[in-house]
Amino acid sequence: MTTAELLTKVKKLHSGTIADVLDSQGILGWLDSKIQQLAGKEGIVFGEAYTVAWQFNRKSQDIKASVSPTWEQVKDFLAPNIRDGRGKIYVAGAGPLLTDMALAGGMSCTHFGMIGFEGVILGGAVRDAHLLRELRIPIMATNFTPADTQGCYRVVEVGTSCTINNLVIHTGDWIFADESGCVIIPKHLFSTVINDGLEIELAEENIMTQLKNGENLFTIIEKAGRI
Repeated sequence: MTTAELLTKVKKLHSGTIADVLDSQGILGWLDSKIQQLAGKEGIVFGEAYTVAWQFNRKSQDIKASVSPTWEQVKDFLAPNIRDGRGKIYVAGAGPLLTDMALAGGMSCTHFGMIGFEGVILGGAVRDAHLLRELRIPIMATNFTPADTQGCYRVVEVGTSCTINNLVIHTGDWIFADESGCVIIPKHLFSTVINDGLEIELAEENIMTQLKNGENLFTIIEKAGRI
């Protein structure tokens, strides 16, 4: 099934429903609520994660030791191995939310859009608001900042996994984001989560129909056995 076909299927879902299914599996799989869509087209953001892991760039104890150029430390954040990003969501994290330095900016996000990424999710800040406002690719981040990470952070892994706060996202996991938030579906649970989610959506649609027809919510829940 193509990403477009999957999107048609998941458009019937909501992030809250998916979060409930993940919770039933013992998984707290939603991103920090501080991460909001700051730019790009509105609507569902959906695709497979492609991850970039950043790390604080500690200085060597040897003050005479040579240091690799900043470009060598960060260049992989541009996902040079990806020629076609269709069906993929760019996800970058540095562990705790990095709100005082940007993990991407206007030029890099334009690049991600040009090669087809479905969206960009950053575990921290982004910069160049004036450029991002011109983009259609959805950009999710905590805030805008003028400062970037160069010289202070370096890319340590690309295409494996990254951490945003306490949540580990693996390349190949599925991302679903809407106006209520963003959830991460582990790759091996994708079919289970989507199918269970669709069943819940159908049940909740029935509850809403009864509620709009004037039935008491307490009575409906007592009969349905769910809320």
